[in-house]
Amino acid sequence: MAREVNHEFNKKIHPLAQTFFVSEPDGVFITKIGLFFSEVSSTLPVTLDVRTAEKGNPSTLEYLPGSVVTKTAAQMSSAASAAGTTETEFVFDEPMFLNGGQQYAFCLRTAAKNKYKVWTSLVGDYKLGTTQERVTRQIEPGAMFKSQAGLSYHAEVNADIKFKIYRASFTASSGTAIFKDDVPPVQTLGTNPFAGAAGDATITMSMNNHGFVVNEKVNIQGLTAGSSYNGILGSSIMGQRTVTGVDGNALTFEADSNCDSAISFGGTGATSTRQYKMDLVQLQAAEFVPTPCETKYSGVFTTTTSLAGTESPGAQPAAIELDNYRDTLFDFPRVILSDSNEANYAGITESTKITATMSGLAGNNALSPVIDMQRAQLIAITNVVDRQASGATTGYNVPLNYVAETDPKNGSSLAKHITKPVKLENGATGLKILFGGHRMDGSHIDVYFRSTLTGTDSDIQQKSFTAVPADNDVPNDVNRSTFHDYRYTVGGTFAKDQREFDQYQIKLVFGAQNSSNVPRIKDLRTIAVA
Repeated sequence: MAREVNHEFNKKIHPLAQTFFVSEPDGVFITKIGLFFSEVSSTLPVTLDVRTAEKGNPSTLEYLPGSVVTKTAAQMSSAASAAGTTETEFVFDEPMFLNGGQQYAFCLRTAAKNKYKVWTSLVGDYKLGTTQERVTRQIEPGAMFKSQAGLSYHAEVNADIKFKIYRASFTASSGTAIFKDDVPPVQTLGTNPFAGAAGDATITMSMNNHGFVVNEKVNIQGLTAGSSYNGILGSSIMGQRTVTGVDGNALTFEADSNCDSAISFGGTGATSTRQYKMDLVQLQAAEFVPTPCETKYSGVFTTTTSLAGTESPGAQPAAIELDNYRDTLFDFPRVILSDSNEANYAGITESTKITATMSGLAGNNALSPVIDMQRAQLIAITNVVDRQASGATTGYNVPLNYVAETDPKNGSSLAKHITKPVKLENGATGLKILFGGHRMDGSHIDVYFRSTLTGTDSDIQQKSFTAVPADNDVPNDVNRSTFHDYRYTVGGTFAKDQREFDQYQIKLVFGAQNSSNVPRIKDLRTIAVA
């Protein structure tokens, strides 16, 4: 319900209203209201809106969204009729639902004092054009209301405005609405996003979560065609390029000539197409579904390849059912493609398509489901994860720049959790690491530890990490809600001797061959033991 408080109107305008009753038990959609004028203004507009009428009186402040229709003086110039036969239609932008068994009111307001007059009837008066026949009853349950500045309404119980209300009549018992993805917008790259080696045409382009896989097309713009960048003309870099290598932070392609030296280049302003990978989606469609009606959703999504996976990109499996406002988890990743890659994959015109199937009660042509296109969206989430190895290994990916997770700062795995350094008041010689974990086949959770010795002023951020083996064998589990106990021991009497430390830090690294099946943890805790 929208709320209107217009103090200027309250000072000058005395609205006129008419109540009416919706007799259809399940409600109706109305499309317009027809009114009949005997006089109109030549300069000022008139406005109609529809309001609730609780306890029979029109609301003084609230009107139904989408119900406000204003007619200009020019539009009303031929609306007046001395015989009360000329109808002026106030048409709503879209059909408006009214609940069954309830009373509503339409309200007329204008700043043109005594210039707009509508035809009305009063029980007992003569019918227009005759002195023999009188108005003997009210056809509709309702009444005309006069107002003082719109602050209160007073009923003329035996009077009614002459009006027509038009309701929608739906001829089909079912229908479909299809929503298609738009082309992902180009992305402005960072400063000097390109790098290469002297005497080599292979270019590495820095771009996090770009969404491309090998052999797809990337389109680069924003360089100056005739300028030299590290020995390569801008025209030899820009345009559509075939992706030759990928990881989570960059991709590679071949330029038309070799680089001069091993430097970063490109300046600012370079742009690139991009794609959106998806491991989980949630449809959010604001809808109105009257009780006898039903709306169902389904989606067709295009497959892609995980960074460590072997999935086949560019396929479109059968449509899957979508629950509105609920997560849909994919069994392997999907993607919203750029237009050039949609064209490169056979049979794909839209990489993502959502179908809404709407149906009504058979024999009832007054009702239909409604989807608000201004409030319909698909939220797509990707899991930023890979499963790295330093060399070619089945089930793993080799990043463009591999750095081991033992490195103090620059381990290259995409998914990890690093705790804050923990400072101990008293030194410890052992540590227990405990958490609940879940992982499926093709995924892992690796634990790393580093510390500073008691009595030293070493910077823990400069210390290398050490891998910690698990105390127990933990099974994989296909049930996403099942978590197992993971236990790890560092030094102490639990395993082997550890020199006393007074500060420590833990790192957990997550790897997954399939980005839609990621490992997860909960309840991480550590226990330091002297």
